Amino acid sequence: MNKEAELTRSIDNPDFLVMAGSRLYGTKTQESDHDYRGFTIPPFEYLAGLARFEQKVIREPDIVIYSLKRFFELLISGDPLCYEILFAPEPNIIERTDVGGTVLRNRSLFACKQFARRIGGYAESEWRKVTGTQLVPIKRTSNEDTVVENIRQVFHPGKESMDEIIRLLFMNHQMETRKTNRKLGAKRKKQIKLHGYCTSSACHTIRLLDQLKELMDTGNITFPCPRAELLLSIKQGELNLDEVSTLYEYAKLDANNAEKGSDLPDKPPVNQIHTLYNEIIADAVLSNPRAIIYKDRYAQRNLKAWQ
Repeated sequence: MNKEAELTRSIDNPDFLVMAGSRLYGTKTQESDHDYRGFTIPPFEYLAGLARFEQKVIREPDIVIYSLKRFFELLISGDPLCYEILFAPEPNIIERTDVGGTVLRNRSLFACKQFARRIGGYAESEWRKVTGTQLVPIKRTSNEDTVVENIRQVFHPGKESMDEIIRLLFMNHQMETRKTNRKLGAKRKKQIKLHGYCTSSACHTIRLLDQLKELMDTGNITFPCPRAELLLSIKQGELNLDEVSTLYEYAKLDANNAEKGSDLPDKPPVNQIHTLYNEIIADAVLSNPRAIIYKDRYAQRNLKAWQ
């Protein structure tokens, strides 16, 4: 089996795979998509050679499988979409090897205040979508537009991640709020027309702020969400915009206070995380038949060279 076929096998049999999204949060409806997130250790050639693998994105159903290295990199950078799957309850865990179990047992290594900026940024971005608005730079050069498009094409970030990327890229630009109905999907336009606001974005906003508060207070995230029933009522348009706005202001205040009073470190212990990764990969390589084949070939080549 060549390395490409072996990579496909590795992606199809990840070390950790979780049913994510609304089925993790406890807010699923009949219209909810199926979202899966996980990670895998790729074949030996992608660990030691020039071949590269960071992630595989499948659109139908929505599946993202990261290499373990990329997954750790995202956790170190404070990506909440990766961190939250480490708290999935047993019914949501589809695959878990010994490697997956090792990462789960060490998830507390990644808990830090750095997540507050990312989660807070996602929540702010989602709240602007509630009424169909967007914070955008007043002026962007053609080169900047090219950079943004290249990021989309090469890295395929999710919607929340792309919003955060744009926010970071243009944080020193003068910004303005604009209506974005033209860019909204059909589902969001329908929600705004029916309820006067985007109910799914409002649900996401409150959920993110609740997760931020719990993470800052305890270092953990509970799933299904403790306020799943309330979140579902928001998602289904059972609350009006004024009621949701009040919930948003209180949730934002609670999250901000939790961050200020948190005992979590500002950043994760990178050296410890690197050691954990190296230990996992060393064990994987030493027991990998493909690594042994290359080792034997190398020994045979050296033997022939000396004869």
